[in-house]
Amino acid sequence: MNTFPTLNEPVNAEMNFPAEEYRARLQRTQEEMAKHDLPVLLLHQPENIYYLSGLHGVGYFSYHALAVPGSGDPVLILRDVEVPAAQSTSWVKSHTIYSDVANPLAAWLDTARRALEGLGLAGGRVGVDDHSWFLTPERRTVLQTVLSDASVVAEPRIVDHLRLIKSPREIDYLRGASRLVEAGMRAGIDAIALGATERQIANEVWSALVKGGSPAMGLGGVITSGNRTNLIHGGYSDRRLERGDTVYFELNGLHQHYWARLMRTAIVGQPSAEQQYIAETIIRVQDDAIAVMRPGTPASVIDRACREPLLATGLRETYTNRSGYSLGLNYRPSAGEFIREFVPGVEWVLEPGMVFHMLMMAAGMGFSETVLVTEQGPERLTCMERKLFSCT
Repeated sequence: MNTFPTLNEPVNAEMNFPAEEYRARLQRTQEEMAKHDLPVLLLHQPENIYYLSGLHGVGYFSYHALAVPGSGDPVLILRDVEVPAAQSTSWVKSHTIYSDVANPLAAWLDTARRALEGLGLAGGRVGVDDHSWFLTPERRTVLQTVLSDASVVAEPRIVDHLRLIKSPREIDYLRGASRLVEAGMRAGIDAIALGATERQIANEVWSALVKGGSPAMGLGGVITSGNRTNLIHGGYSDRRLERGDTVYFELNGLHQHYWARLMRTAIVGQPSAEQQYIAETIIRVQDDAIAVMRPGTPASVIDRACREPLLATGLRETYTNRSGYSLGLNYRPSAGEFIREFVPGVEWVLEPGMVFHMLMMAAGMGFSETVLVTEQGPERLTCMERKLFSCT
């Protein structure tokens, strides 16, 4: 009989979850595969490969994939130099590898074919993640060519949807990410001073994140001020802060590949009555909307609770952006999962274990929280004060 590690015994030194949690995820995936008559999945999205196998690193810039059969263990498809990373971070023992060659595309997809042949699943239906940014049209075309006896079909985002409900360990990682982003935010706000540059503020933010334990992040965050606050995804610049300026932050905390996000706004000097009114209005509307985030509530109800009251205040003439989105395990270039989003007309409902970044911006100011849906209702994982900060 096979025995697997207990919760406190990871298989490999750098595994972020115990083998039994990965196996439980695999079992749920295979149950969904059976419902959709998919004998095998060939997954390319790094988050989904990590979610099922544990493999993590930055080698996904080259081709790697995970072949998931309807029963039995998966196979990692990866570059030969990444095998040590797989051995250290993943419970999956079967690897099909390739080396760097003059025509990499052909070599990559032939490796995928060899992996499927090894499973006896290179014919019939092969489900692929067409939504993945890493399965380019070029790669998919070659894949269908090398799998001449197979029908390559789009899979219905099986693993993506399983990832929506976070396990207790995932929630712990999100709590850790929340503490990190709060530390970065406090450092940034403390660095605000008349004449300071956005770059100097950014230096304090990133220093606090690194000291707190954050790894390198390809997606740094947003730090803008003054007339630059209309750049919704603007990076920091050498602009110097002036008295009365609005300083806008949207920052990320990252722990074990799980992301928390936080937005806050500060004023250089004492805020005007108008600035204070804008901030208090945004916070009040958002507080009311977050309070409605209970299990079973339709997402459309939450979205209206964000959108309609803010429009009614007149602080925005239009509200075209999403009011929130699912958050959790993610790689670059975005912190959002792009699985569940709060926009008009959505039909899904909230469930315990879902985590969202809820955001609201108007008149150059923004506030947000990372929110967990629990059986008892919403829980803010980010716990920083919800106010307009004044920095003198």
